Amino acid sequence: MISRQSLIVAKWEFLRFFKWKQQLVSYLLMLAIMAAVALWSFFTDESRQQYRIAVPVGFSIENTEQFQFQRPSISLDAQLAQMQTDDSWHAVLTEQDGNIRINTLTGKKWLAQLEQLLQQHYRAVAAQKMGLNAEQLAQLEQPVSIDLHYLDQSYKGSERPEKMIALGALILLFIGLSTAFGQVLMSITGEKQQRVTEQLYAILTPQQWMDGKVLGHSFSALKAMLTSGLVMLLSFAVVSLFAKNRLDLSWLDIGVVLWLIPFALLGVVLCASFMGAIAASIDDPNNSGKSAVMMITWLPMVFTYLVIDSPAGWGMTLLSFLPLTSFAAMPVKMAMVEVAWWQPLLSLLLLLGAVWWMRRVAGRVFLRGMQMYGKEPGWAEIVRWALSNKAD
Repeated sequence: MISRQSLIVAKWEFLRFFKWKQQLVSYLLMLAIMAAVALWSFFTDESRQQYRIAVPVGFSIENTEQFQFQRPSISLDAQLAQMQTDDSWHAVLTEQDGNIRINTLTGKKWLAQLEQLLQQHYRAVAAQKMGLNAEQLAQLEQPVSIDLHYLDQSYKGSERPEKMIALGALILLFIGLSTAFGQVLMSITGEKQQRVTEQLYAILTPQQWMDGKVLGHSFSALKAMLTSGLVMLLSFAVVSLFAKNRLDLSWLDIGVVLWLIPFALLGVVLCASFMGAIAASIDDPNNSGKSAVMMITWLPMVFTYLVIDSPAGWGMTLLSFLPLTSFAAMPVKMAMVEVAWWQPLLSLLLLLGAVWWMRRVAGRVFLRGMQMYGKEPGWAEIVRWALSNKAD
């Protein structure tokens, strides 16, 4: 069980990096920037405006909501002059020897839509010359419809919502582990260089001190994941409201989100324990190569991403039950495949056992690593510490 002393250390470590006023201001500023970007995109959207295009007299093309094709009776030079002086035209279209030229003052985003419309027009003209009617041309341009039918009823499909939830889970885990990486490394190595920890051994055991540190930094990482998830959700809401004038959250699977929280917390605790053990063996973080080993904890997200397109395959199944990777793989699998209730529960229990074992290993390495100064232990020595029985 986690001791009272460990909880005190956990609270201190969490509040040490949690400045709620500063974070609130930063998130409000971030939301204000996103709102400003969305408003700027809305008011500068050229697709909502109407443009007048001068075309030759014999040029037959239908007007659209965005483009009005007009056939002036004045000369081409007069049209170009008017376009430069009184903005009578937004573009002047000329046709010579089968070549099309769009004359305009400067580059604009709406020119791409105009070119696409002209391409469709000339395809229709070419089809008429070949004796094809509009229905035959539409049939030629229509891509073949290929329907994928999955016999496995548990597979939710490969549509964007399910995969977006899975990718979002991996991104949030990466954010959490990155937060834990920086805080654990700075906290443990800084205290070791200042010889703060050995002064506390009189009132705390090394295991209690390590448990408190890991738990505090894990809560801080979970907080970063939750706030990042809220920012991502708010960003989606802002974009949806401005782009589609409606907010649809039917794709959000609450069940997966609720399972993600315990998996994420235990996964971060597991990885933070490993990071703490490695950090305790580092003498100088500026010159040590061991800090790079802490990045091994990112491999579960990498492996899961490599098999994300085969969520029911043996690779994802193995990763979702293997305790060292299940915290990343099981939520992703649940987002894309219907699983039996006992599978996430069993995976969570195996992960809990791995967390308990890793925290004991971290305590053993922390006990000896924090007392070694001047030189770093070798990997054989670290393994010997990890396999010893003394951690208190």
